[in-house]
Amino acid sequence: MSPGLAEDTTTPSGAEFARPYVGDERATADEMAQYERDGYFARTGVFSEDELAPMREAVDGIHDQIERTAREPDVEPVRLIDGKRYQMILGSSVQWEWKDGSGEIRTMEPYHHLDPRLDAMIDDVRLWGPARDIVGSEGISLFSDKLNFKRPGGAPFPWHQDNPYWAFLCDHLDQLVSVGIILDDSTIENGCLWMIPGSHKHGALDCFEDRGVVGRLYTDVDRYELNEPVPMDLPAGSIVYFHGDIVHGSMSNRSDVRRRLLLLTYQPDGLTRWQQSDIRPVAP
Repeated sequence: MSPGLAEDTTTPSGAEFARPYVGDERATADEMAQYERDGYFARTGVFSEDELAPMREAVDGIHDQIERTAREPDVEPVRLIDGKRYQMILGSSVQWEWKDGSGEIRTMEPYHHLDPRLDAMIDDVRLWGPARDIVGSEGISLFSDKLNFKRPGGAPFPWHQDNPYWAFLCDHLDQLVSVGIILDDSTIENGCLWMIPGSHKHGALDCFEDRGVVGRLYTDVDRYELNEPVPMDLPAGSIVYFHGDIVHGSMSNRSDVRRRLLLLTYQPDGLTRWQQSDIRPVAP
């Protein structure tokens, strides 16, 4: 279980604070107010089942492609960091599931170059439209893209902030916004994302100093008086916008169904991608 994430909770559902998508391509005043106050806002019903089907197919195809390539003799060897397995495959940094010997992917970044359908998603105005208001720029480009798999039995992701991870190679953290595209119904049981509302207002928080290399990026929430966490238990087709300093995490998947999540982080146009030398502009 992730530090600070309770298995049973009376916290209100994140779905209660989400608003149905009604075709608006800008963030509303209410959404901007929630983003300022809580560090996130969510929309439901953005993508239909007909639109989700090819996305899921693309995601599963990428998983199979990575898994096959990992078995090839000339692939880059696995690196162990804090006992966890990482590997560069097909231009993506892959972290394998924490279970020893597992051939299932936990998370990987980037992913969009591996399937044209997912690359095209970056240009969907339903995703980048509201980002313009958050980052304060009419022109938008991609900063990073990440794919999270949460298979049955998938491990938790401890409390963390994204900005401390990016800070080493980014000097415009205040101009980033992430959007999570929920491909499968997300529930507490299958390890949905959790947010701690208002935690972004504290800036970079202290992390653990005794948990290895990656552990130094996990937020020590017990040092602070923070609000109660809220689960993003949202239906498939929903999206969540969130701040780089908001503390978030997930529990293990205790169900028998998958919970897949696409993550795109947007920035003003003209800026290079995270850990890359190219610019990926967003086409209006």
